[in-house]
Amino acid sequence: MRGVWVTRWTFSNAEQVESIMAELGDNGFNAVFFQVRGTFDAYYDSSHEPWAARLAGLGTDPGWDPLAVAVEAGHANGLQVHAYINTFPMWSGTSAPSSTSIPHAYEDHSDWLLDGMELNSSYVFADPAEAGVQARVAAVAADIEAKYAVDGIHLDYVRYPGPQYADADAGRKAVKDTVAGVQSAVDVPVTAAVWGIYENSYGWSGVSQGNVDYYQDSWAMAAEGLTDALIPMIYWSVKPTEGERLDFRVLVRDHVAHKGEGALYAGIGADSLSKDEVLECVRVARSEGADGVVLFDYTNVQAYLGELKAVFAE
Repeated sequence: MRGVWVTRWTFSNAEQVESIMAELGDNGFNAVFFQVRGTFDAYYDSSHEPWAARLAGLGTDPGWDPLAVAVEAGHANGLQVHAYINTFPMWSGTSAPSSTSIPHAYEDHSDWLLDGMELNSSYVFADPAEAGVQARVAAVAADIEAKYAVDGIHLDYVRYPGPQYADADAGRKAVKDTVAGVQSAVDVPVTAAVWGIYENSYGWSGVSQGNVDYYQDSWAMAAEGLTDALIPMIYWSVKPTEGERLDFRVLVRDHVAHKGEGALYAGIGADSLSKDEVLECVRVARSEGADGVVLFDYTNVQAYLGELKAVFAE
């Protein structure tokens, strides 16, 4: 896997999407994780959720279909195209959404909002334990697979926003049940972007843990076959001393050891690392047995795609 995330903030017209796919195909990549859902909205022709506000206004048909363009251009350039969805973020902003077509979930299902969350400049989350939320996520995945020749469904923000919003055991079960619902709804591979530190068994100070702080039991997802691949977001560098705080090498090694029967792709945070650090992470991920890498994100690696191509070819 030589993949890259392309977020919804990266494109505003078809020509940009086509250019991105051509660049990536020319520079050794073989997969794109292309964002099509941010906050219960759609960057594709959805049967369940309104067109995203960033395109032409919430619920307004923009006159082009980002996912359709991405799939056609990606496949033409030898790339897998995985539809990347934000799983639980329900809305962002201090004003409630108002759609011109399909009602937004916040309008129709305000009861889905996680107890204790209020509109703010950041995300408010839908409740992972709500049966309707789980069903909506599965329906979105099935709708995408039915309409587009995608090569996978990719789940991001598949977690709680913090430990105060649920009992730990119930929270972990709700997240896993949501992932299981997606896996049952589609035939294409299901991947998940997961927290870079599963649990802090290293004695490091001041770090957050996916399984403890967000009830994202990613290793159980892999062990139980709920995902076809995990992509831990190990957005730190390779440290001079192995095992030093936030050492990329140790974290990759531990995730590889818990990948189950699925694949393990190391997520690399190019937004916070230098070019040389990114290239080193690619090499170390390979040496530690990862099944590939996925880089965050296209905008942060565009300036040195040629150098990545050379490392990919080593």
